[in-house]
Amino acid sequence: MKPVLIIGTGGIGKRHIRGFLKTGRTELHVVEPDAVKREEVLSAYPVKAGFADIRETDLARYAAAVIGAPAHVHIPLGQACADAGLPFLLEKPLAVTLDGVDRLVETVRRRKLVVRVAYVRRAGRETIELHRQLKAGRIGEVKTCWINASQEFPKYRPDYQKTYYAKKAMGGGAILDAASHMIDLLIWVLGDVSEVTAMYDRLVLQGVEAEDTAVISLRFRSGAIAQINMNQFQKPNESIINFAGLKGNLALEFSKLKFADNDSGQWEITDYMAGLDPMAAHEARFALQAAMFLDAVEGKPCHLTTLDEARANLRVALAAKESYETKRIISLM
Repeated sequence: MKPVLIIGTGGIGKRHIRGFLKTGRTELHVVEPDAVKREEVLSAYPVKAGFADIRETDLARYAAAVIGAPAHVHIPLGQACADAGLPFLLEKPLAVTLDGVDRLVETVRRRKLVVRVAYVRRAGRETIELHRQLKAGRIGEVKTCWINASQEFPKYRPDYQKTYYAKKAMGGGAILDAASHMIDLLIWVLGDVSEVTAMYDRLVLQGVEAEDTAVISLRFRSGAIAQINMNQFQKPNESIINFAGLKGNLALEFSKLKFADNDSGQWEITDYMAGLDPMAAHEARFALQAAMFLDAVEGKPCHLTTLDEARANLRVALAAKESYETKRIISLM
């Protein structure tokens, strides 16, 4: 059993705890500064020990760490792990600014550490198959992608006004919190982003500083164009990702992968998590992600998001914000 340290036990931290426990490969310890939350986790899960601060435990004793604290403290916590030579899985987004990112990347590279960023959609069988088919050329050269990823966020996170989401400085809002998942997928499939333009606002959600709606347009070095549409208040929970190539289209709707190469209106559909509702399928991906990360720590191949990819993602997200603030297209090349 590998000793693993979970840092942060909020909603996402608990998902990581459940995911790593499901692998049957780990002994978990947690760090949580809030004493009430820490005791709740120690009571609810078979966790070996709990600490209020990472300085209360010896980082060298662990095989890996998982950083599930809010995004504004990701870099200092990641740097502490890297300085201790500890592999870690860092919750998305990488950070809220680029401050300290290059130093962390350099330390990880110099020490040859296994570090991944938890864009959990990459762990889904449907997303892996989408990536494989696109790279194999099933729809030919990809020219464009259209995404709608929207839901009634307060339904799934009723405490959103009391969490990181309410504060821009902590990484809240539609762009860093949710759209960055889509940016990660697009970077994985289409490569480097060359230009970014966006429009966003807080249209509905009360009691938060950050945006609940965003429209982001991306141009890639390959010439492909993509658009991400997102709001966090509509009643239907939707996730539609449609890639158009020269020989057909591949679309992902939650766990359903769809293919079409004509205009008959008929799609070839495979559901990779049949029988699970979208939230249950999302929960299941955390166990898959945990197993993939543990495999990486053991030296096995791993396609989870790298630190360099997460840095590129953060640059795109920050460029989207800059675009609307300055009313111009932002070049990243």
